Amino acid sequence: MTAPHEFRMPDVGEGIAEAEIIEWLASVGDSVQEDQPIVVVETDKSQVEIPSPFTGVVAELRGSVGDVVAVGEVIVTVTGEAARGGQPDSRKATPPADPASALASASTSPSTAPTVPSMPAASPRPLASPSTRRLAVQMGVDLTQVTGTGRFGRIEASDVTGLVSTSIPTDTASAENVSNASVPLPRRTTTDKDTAVPLRGLRRQIAKSMTESLTIPHVTEFREIDASAVRAARAALKPRFEADGIRLSVLPFLVLATVRALQRHPSFNATFDPVRGEITQYGGVHVGIATSTDDGLIVPVLRDADQLGIRQIALEIERVAELARTRKAKPSELGGAGFTISNFGSFGTWLGTPVIRHPEVGIAGFGRIAERVIPVDGIPAVRPVLPIVVAADHRINDGADLGSFVTEIARSLEQPFLLLD
Repeated sequence: MTAPHEFRMPDVGEGIAEAEIIEWLASVGDSVQEDQPIVVVETDKSQVEIPSPFTGVVAELRGSVGDVVAVGEVIVTVTGEAARGGQPDSRKATPPADPASALASASTSPSTAPTVPSMPAASPRPLASPSTRRLAVQMGVDLTQVTGTGRFGRIEASDVTGLVSTSIPTDTASAENVSNASVPLPRRTTTDKDTAVPLRGLRRQIAKSMTESLTIPHVTEFREIDASAVRAARAALKPRFEADGIRLSVLPFLVLATVRALQRHPSFNATFDPVRGEITQYGGVHVGIATSTDDGLIVPVLRDADQLGIRQIALEIERVAELARTRKAKPSELGGAGFTISNFGSFGTWLGTPVIRHPEVGIAGFGRIAERVIPVDGIPAVRPVLPIVVAADHRINDGADLGSFVTEIARSLEQPFLLLD
């Protein structure tokens, strides 16, 4: 009897170590064809359908909806015909351009070498997630001295905090804070009026990302500018854009002004790896646009925004925002940003404090434009005022750097026609 073929959760890159099962598209006993979608998973980048690499009958589904599976874990077994005639797939020699297609990687029959080994290969670095590595750095723990209790000896956050708790008094503030961040709270007694709502899907990924963001030391600059000029520029261009079927809001001006500032201040167009102690400054400008969806906040990316004009930026914002709202964005359209923009003014919010998205080193937030009394040539006047808030990673940029960066954004928005050159 032919042994079942094991389909393992593949490595999808971009530092993703695990994914949550959102929906099974096949059941035990179902016949499936090679490349037929078999499961939907959620990573911290996107929601993706994973196709079966085998033709046969589903023998086992390992995991329930809501379970988080690590890269390398077997998630499905299939009996019957082997994938692509039981021979290794030559196409796997060249990774697909679309990261979503990479999710189709899997192990083959026992007669061939599996694409993902049953256990991770020996590595000079202990097996641990990026968040666990950052926790170890913050607590001064050498991971090579920690025994992992996770699958395949993976070091979990609780292993790190457990090691510290044996050497630091449990009543110290630092140990208590770390413990609270990584150990589940005691379950309290509930009543008929209480509802326990487990975090699932995108909400769980947002919670994880925000926990990572908590490790970033924020320094924030607030600024208010006269938005009369940017309003006038929009009003002048709007009829021509609408004639071509393009919706023109203030957001493309905000994006373009931020892009110009990032070009002049490359230390903000970057990511930071605290484990390696390494900053990566990007040659191109790839900007994340925070987008509200029914499932939660998603950040699609405008790639090579420094190569785009105001018209192209307006079109790209509409395109990627729609992909995010319909959950059709590919992983390649949701990762790789060096900076993020949040236009919370579109929801009527006057001012907020945006949170930096790890591993980025900065984020800009723009509030609601509102009529305010401000001095104009020394005389009080009513003008439309735009609040600007920029948060920076204080490990990478200081207050003086941040002030110069925000001034650059403000100057461009106060003279928006210069952006159209």
